[in-house]
Amino acid sequence: MKFRNLLLILLLAITFQVKAQQPTLLPQFTFYRLDGKAFSNTNIKQGKKNLFILFDCTCEHCQRESKILNTNYAKFKNVNIYMITMDEGYIIPQFFDSYAKGLNAKPNVLVLQDKKRIFIPTFLPKKYPSMYLYSPAGKLLMYQSGDGGINKLMTVVNK
Repeated sequence: MKFRNLLLILLLAITFQVKAQQPTLLPQFTFYRLDGKAFSNTNIKQGKKNLFILFDCTCEHCQRESKILNTNYAKFKNVNIYMITMDEGYIIPQFFDSYAKGLNAKPNVLVLQDKKRIFIPTFLPKKYPSMYLYSPAGKLLMYQSGDGGINKLMTVVNK
């Protein structure tokens, strides 16, 4: 009996995970700038596409994708880029110095902390890094995760 109940719970959990999809409209959120100030939907610069990237400083995939983004920055200069991490503030500058030097200082790039751990239950990423490209109106244009995401985003970012 216990085995059957456990099996049923496991099956339900898998079913809900499979059906989970990334939000097609930009969800409400509040993240934090590195200086501690709150940043929410109301702070987004209007009139441009918005790229949200969930990354982890110790993730090798995130390190590679950030390097590719930095190398191909010119293709993303007309996009608001929001790089979100749950990491502590002290490790974030080290990440950029090591893997994407200067990217965090670009005028359209903002690094944010997810101090309240809301990104994952709100955006439903599948793995690190997860990248969401939204239209200026807040409609999801493309979702990518893992290796190769930046290269795929480059094909649609300027359309």
